Amino acid sequence: MKRKQFWENFILIAIALVIVQTFISELAIFLHWNIFLRNTLLLISLFFDLTFTIEFVVRSINAGRQKKLISYWIYNRGWVDFIAAVPLLLLNSGPLVFLLILKGTTVSIAAVGILNLLKVVKAIRVTRVLRLIRVMKIFGRIRNADSKMAQHHTSAVSTISVSIILLVIIVFSFTAGDPVERSFKARKAYYVDFTARVLDLKGYDKESRKDMAGQIFSGDKRIVKLFYEDESIFSRLTEEKWAAAYSDEDYIEVREGGFTLFVSIVDINRNRALNNMLIFIIIIALVVGLMFIYTRHFVQTISDVLFILNRGFRENGYFLQIKIHKEYSDHEIFRLAAFYNDKFLPAKAKRMHRNKMKMKSPLSMKDLFKFKNR
Repeated sequence: MKRKQFWENFILIAIALVIVQTFISELAIFLHWNIFLRNTLLLISLFFDLTFTIEFVVRSINAGRQKKLISYWIYNRGWVDFIAAVPLLLLNSGPLVFLLILKGTTVSIAAVGILNLLKVVKAIRVTRVLRLIRVMKIFGRIRNADSKMAQHHTSAVSTISVSIILLVIIVFSFTAGDPVERSFKARKAYYVDFTARVLDLKGYDKESRKDMAGQIFSGDKRIVKLFYEDESIFSRLTEEKWAAAYSDEDYIEVREGGFTLFVSIVDINRNRALNNMLIFIIIIALVVGLMFIYTRHFVQTISDVLFILNRGFRENGYFLQIKIHKEYSDHEIFRLAAFYNDKFLPAKAKRMHRNKMKMKSPLSMKDLFKFKNR
């Protein structure tokens, strides 16, 4: 039992940490932290996804042995454990760490081609928000009401709400297309066209065109590096700073007419990270609002009413009336409460009075005085 409690607490702490880690990962992209810190967050992400995948597999095996697999998947939200762990391990942290390890090798180039072929890169951008569904697990452990019914219904409503939000985001991204990917393509197309127009200028020899292109391109701050036939024309960063600040996801490479441009897409990544953080904050606010506002409303209009009804039906000496909210008076439960107040309680009081009269002694004070006068 102690071992089970230890692992339950460990998973609970891990869920809280992965929520924080998810937000910090987006913040790292937004603030363009150095590659070492971002790679460290990626490795931490892999650890959490692997941990939660193992947790899901172990829970499924144990539930299967007890013939409660369906109960675990449906009623204990095993499906939440699945979609918040397995897809992220297979489509997000796993492939990214794999490519990080193989970076610079011919195997990594082939791997990138396979990922693009399967359009998994697109899924990687989207499935990251699936981690946020983990908030259901951590908030499900917080007992902000004594009513188990209120806790269950609040958890169910929160799960449905968050799941629908994330489902809409994912479906929209896959059907309408990822706006971030469109921005990447649009920027690359712009610089391909820009370079072609520079090359079309007449009256310049090779060296003059190279110098002129260097002057034109250096005025565009998005162009971080410029090469012409493997010769460096200019670079805004030293090699050390470039290696520390720019990963493959921070720039696009444009090749046209002998020129190679390294164009920054940090601003596009920043906008994507900002949108993800906004989604994160909205979901957290939604769940917290449901916990502390909807739960209170549910307790006042459902749980408290049923609590009083239950005690009134079971306990002979319990006569507390139910407060009827005028705005909810036409609701079924308050119609039942009105019947309880107006019909059941008076009938219960009369019945108790009759029972007391039956149990009353046949001797009265008059009988005592009669006996004394004799």
